[in-house]
Amino acid sequence: MFELSLLEEIEQLIEAKKYSEIKKLLPLHPADIADLISQLARPAHKLFVFRLVSYDKAVDVFEYLSTDQEEEILKTLNSQEIQDILNEMSPDDRTELFEEMPAELAKRFINLLSPQERKIAIEILNYPSESVGRLVTPDFVQLYQDMTVAEALAHIRQVGIQKETVYHCYVLDNEKRLIGIVSLKKLVLSELTTMISEVMSKKDVIKVTAVTDREVAANIFKHHDLLVLPVVDNDNKLLGIVTFDDLVDVLEEEATEDFEKMAAVLPVEKPYLEANFFELIWKRSFWLIVLVVLESASSIVMKKYGGVIQHWVALSFYLPILIATGGNAGMQSAMMVIRGLTIGDISTKDFFKVIFRESLLGFSIGAILALVGLARVILQERGDWLLSVSVGVAMGVTVMFAAVTGATLPIIFRKLKLDPALMSGPLITTIVDVLGVFVYFEIALLILGL
Repeated sequence: MFELSLLEEIEQLIEAKKYSEIKKLLPLHPADIADLISQLARPAHKLFVFRLVSYDKAVDVFEYLSTDQEEEILKTLNSQEIQDILNEMSPDDRTELFEEMPAELAKRFINLLSPQERKIAIEILNYPSESVGRLVTPDFVQLYQDMTVAEALAHIRQVGIQKETVYHCYVLDNEKRLIGIVSLKKLVLSELTTMISEVMSKKDVIKVTAVTDREVAANIFKHHDLLVLPVVDNDNKLLGIVTFDDLVDVLEEEATEDFEKMAAVLPVEKPYLEANFFELIWKRSFWLIVLVVLESASSIVMKKYGGVIQHWVALSFYLPILIATGGNAGMQSAMMVIRGLTIGDISTKDFFKVIFRESLLGFSIGAILALVGLARVILQERGDWLLSVSVGVAMGVTVMFAAVTGATLPIIFRKLKLDPALMSGPLITTIVDVLGVFVYFEIALLILGL
C-alpha cells in the first residue's frame, strides 16, 4: 500500500474529524504552515486548518498567505477575531492586504483597527501606490543623541521584541529628525557611559523619502547591501523603515512584470493557475493584435516591391533568414540595454555612448553575418554573385540597423518615463522586421540594377 502524502492525509483526517492528529502533522514554521494551507484543494479545508493553528502562530501564518487567501479567511471570522489579527499584523503586510481588497471591505476592516493602528494604516495608504511609503513600517528602534549606551541598551531590551529589527538603531534629535545610525554590535561593545552621539555614525545614513519609487529603493538596497532602509519625510523626520524581505518581493514583482512585457503580455497580477481565463485572453491578445497591425506594414512593403520579386524570385527565399537574423540582433541589443538601465549601469545621459558602441558592434557583427550570408547564397545558388552580394550586404546592414534600434528605443522610453521593457522581444522584432524588408529590397534594387 502506497504511503499517503501529507496533504492527502490531512484531508482524510479532516473528513474523519480527527482534529488532534491534524495538529500533530502541522509543520513548525509559520511559512511552512501557510504553504501547506495554500496547497489544500478545498477552500473549506484551508479555513479549517488555519483555525487549528495555535493563537501565538496565527498572525505569522496569516501574513505568509497570499492576499486572496487572507481575504477569504477574514470573511469567515467574527469581528473580534478580525480585529485581533489586523492589529497584530505588521503595517506593511496589512497595507498590501488592504490594497487588494474592494474599497468598501477595506474601509470596514480599517474601522476595526485600534486608533493608533488605524492612523498608521491611513497614513501609509495615502502614499502613492508605487512608492516606498506603501511598504514602510513604524516598528523600528529609535534612540536619541543625548542617551548613554546603557540607556540605549535598556530601551532596546524593553521595546525590541515588538520591532521588526534591532540590529540597526536610528538616532534622532529632539524634533525626531534622523541624524545618525548605530548598530547593536557597536552598542554592545561600547562603554556603558558613552553617549550615543559619540558612537553613532552620521555619514553612513542611507535613506529615501516616502514618495521614492519602490523599484528605486530596491536598487539602493542592492547597491549598498542593506538589511534595512530608513524612510523620511521632506523635513528629514523618520517615518519608518523598509526591510529587506519587503524589497525582495518588489524585485520579484518587477522582474515578473518585465518578463511579461518582454513576452508581449500585459501584466497579470495573480498566479497563472489562479488568473481568470478571460482576463488571460485579454492580457495576451492585446499586444498580439498590436503586433499584427504593425507587422502588416511588412506586407505593404513587399507589395511595393512585387515587381522585384517577380524578376528575382530567389530574393524571397532568403527573406525569412534576413528577418529572423535582424530580429534576433535587435533583441540582443535591447536586452543588454534594458538590463543596464534596470541595474543602473546605463542612464539616459549615456545615450550617445550607447549608440556609438552599438553602431560599432552592429557593424562588426553585421560584417561577419554578411560574409556568412554571402557564402550561404553562393552555395545554394551555384555562384550567382550578384544575388549573393545583395543578400549578404542586406543582412549586414539590417543587423547593424537592428543593433542600433534595439539599443536606442529602450533609452528613449526611459527618457519619456515609460518602462523600457515595453521595447523588447516581439515589439523590437516587429519593428526590425518591417524596416529590414525595406532595406533588403532597396539594396537588391541598387546591386541588381532593377
